[in-house]
Amino acid sequence: MRFGKSHINFCSAKHTQGCLTSSIERTMKFCYINFMLSVIIPTVQKKLKVLNSLIKILSEDSSVAEILVINNKPEESLHFRRKKVRVITPQKNLFVNQSWNLGVDEIKTENFALLNDDILVCKNFCKKIISSEIFNAPDTGLVGMSTAYINQFKRNEYEELEVPKSERKLSFIPQNKILSTSDWGIAIFGKKENYYKIPKELKIIYGDNYLLKKNQEKGKQNYSVAGLYVNHIHSSSSASPEYSSTVGGDIKNSKKIFNVATNPIKSPSRQDEYSITYRGQVCVIKIGEKITIFMKYRNGEELLPTNYLVQEVFAHTKDYDLRLVEKIVNDIIAQNKSCSVLQPS
Repeated sequence: MRFGKSHINFCSAKHTQGCLTSSIERTMKFCYINFMLSVIIPTVQKKLKVLNSLIKILSEDSSVAEILVINNKPEESLHFRRKKVRVITPQKNLFVNQSWNLGVDEIKTENFALLNDDILVCKNFCKKIISSEIFNAPDTGLVGMSTAYINQFKRNEYEELEVPKSERKLSFIPQNKILSTSDWGIAIFGKKENYYKIPKELKIIYGDNYLLKKNQEKGKQNYSVAGLYVNHIHSSSSASPEYSSTVGGDIKNSKKIFNVATNPIKSPSRQDEYSITYRGQVCVIKIGEKITIFMKYRNGEELLPTNYLVQEVFAHTKDYDLRLVEKIVNDIIAQNKSCSVLQPS
């Protein structure tokens, strides 16, 4: 009896060991599938030094399986000496949103990251996000950036960026807005099942807002991640003059997609003002034939000149499109260092 009992225990131990081994293998397989991702970066090669630095950081991130660079400047070839990098060169410029659509079709993993080409992130940036409980929760939609952790740099003064630092602990803030999200979309993380083809009518902007909208409609919770700093050369490509008409088309087409009522364009008045906080000072944006920005100091006003025409700011709505005003104002202020989010005065 004693031998038999011992024999039974030995068999149980052996069985347990086999189950444990199988469990470990399943866990390893789960980790590989769920903690690996593909990075998609559309580019028109405006800030190549920044892009090269970004790819170096991403190549050293153990969670990054591949990096797809969509070269939207087909007349100039693009090469990287990194094993993880694959360059896709369309016959014509697909702009941002259709490049995302193409990239998600091409990736080999179930997780993706959509990154700007004018940002620089910290070491293991992707790993910190996709290994989190929030990212892997079944009701999570997309994870973007908290604007409080985005360091903005002047477009015309910076060709390179330093690697930012990150805090030890991350926090995930529910992102319930689908419009007026500022730079939430400079780095977006998600799963293929939560990606929806962006309509061809949207080329440069509103792609991130469309993805937020679709996930919200499907009952998913979107988030902004805080604790990871991102250095960003603000609107290094989208603010270029050659894209102004394309951005204008996006604005017009967005009204139907986001079910915003269309009305005759409101005639701009010099009484229309918005205010933001910049370096602790109140900054007033006055709307006339052109936008003018005044820094409010105790001893008077300081004019910050701009070249943005009113037609680039106003949309076909009863009120002004605050998202576009916010974008343009932030573009302007980015030339004079970063500022807080625009608030109506």
